[in-house]
Amino acid sequence: MATDVDHAPPGGAAFAASVDLDTVVGSVLFLAIFILVWVSLQPFQDLSAPQLEITDSGNVANQIGFASLFLAAAAWMVVHEPARLKPLLRPALVVLLIWFALCVATSWEPALSARRLVFTLIVLALAAMALLVPKNLRHFSDLLAAATLIVLALCYMGVLFLPDLAIHQASDFLEPEHAGSWRGSLPHKNQAGALMVVFIFIGLFVARLRSVVIGAAIVALSGVFLVFSFSKTSIALLPLVLIVSGIARHVRPIIGIVTAVAVLAAINLVSLGSIYFAPVRDALGQIMDPSFTGRTDIWQFALEQLAERPITGFGFSAFWGTERVVYGMSQGSNWAANATDAHNAYLNLALTVGIPGLVLALVWTVVLPIVDFYRRPAEAGDALLATLFLRIWLFGIYAASFETTLFQQVGEVWFILLFSVFGLRYLSLQRVTP
Repeated sequence: MATDVDHAPPGGAAFAASVDLDTVVGSVLFLAIFILVWVSLQPFQDLSAPQLEITDSGNVANQIGFASLFLAAAAWMVVHEPARLKPLLRPALVVLLIWFALCVATSWEPALSARRLVFTLIVLALAAMALLVPKNLRHFSDLLAAATLIVLALCYMGVLFLPDLAIHQASDFLEPEHAGSWRGSLPHKNQAGALMVVFIFIGLFVARLRSVVIGAAIVALSGVFLVFSFSKTSIALLPLVLIVSGIARHVRPIIGIVTAVAVLAAINLVSLGSIYFAPVRDALGQIMDPSFTGRTDIWQFALEQLAERPITGFGFSAFWGTERVVYGMSQGSNWAANATDAHNAYLNLALTVGIPGLVLALVWTVVLPIVDFYRRPAEAGDALLATLFLRIWLFGIYAASFETTLFQQVGEVWFILLFSVFGLRYLSLQRVTP
């Protein structure tokens, strides 16, 4: 997004300016990035077919698609003040990436880790560059609303015209118990539910900044889809995030920071802590399934494996789905060896990049963003944008307690969380043109 140093005309004059080729190219690039992430190159997957669990050379279509968009975005940035990216590459991120590289070298699957780290770097770069594409705040709002409405339209069209591929069926190979839950163009109801929560935040932002009608439509459509996705985690986290973000916006920085982090710690104490603390487990049993739909078995298995390699882990993004885990640990061991991830992003990071890697990741993804939120200039007129980023960030780090949404290869929530982390950093340094 442009800043006030660009000397763009204020207010509506900037938005009313003639649409030139540069604006069109930037708009297409922004929409292409978000639609690729949110829709993917393989929407409406058939879940009745057996899923291959063993990792191979990766998804070639995704590699080509993301690499192509990366090159296009890089070319766009070359002629649009590439120096604006420099503040986003902060020391904490550099140190984190260096540790990830070390964990590639010590990985039990070095080639797999290396390939996935490269892909992660591409996703990181795309999120940072996409943030700087819109010309001003209104342009950003319009593009984000357009991307959201496109994805919502695809999801609803799937439910109406391709129900076998957009709604979980009893014939699903892995999880037939989810029959009836809406997933739209996404592979799973939980992914769909999480994305709908993000869309609700976007709708609230659009309603306040640009159009009440469009914003309300986004909120309504996303809310209905969220309910029918039956994604319990996302449904429960939506009001929690709205409450915490409301508190954060109206209290002193130290109270806001402590509140946001304390809620995250409490969520993980209740979830992971239920494995070790009987009172927590017993209390949970009075109100819900204390196994968190079978997650506790996976968490127990992951914690046992972490004890074997606590410093560097098993290798960046190289544990679940590998032959050593699926075949070497499944026989005579916990069925959780066949899981696709730890269903807790923080535990997953510790397992793959060690406890030091987890600490570094927490600094960059949890601590610094909330500090950046409070470092914004007091007179800044971008409060609505800051609130949007804050809500998405809060939802992302809280949802990570139940799903592996941090440093994924491709993740709908991970990408917008990255986008918000960079956005909060950007807003802490300079003002945005209206």
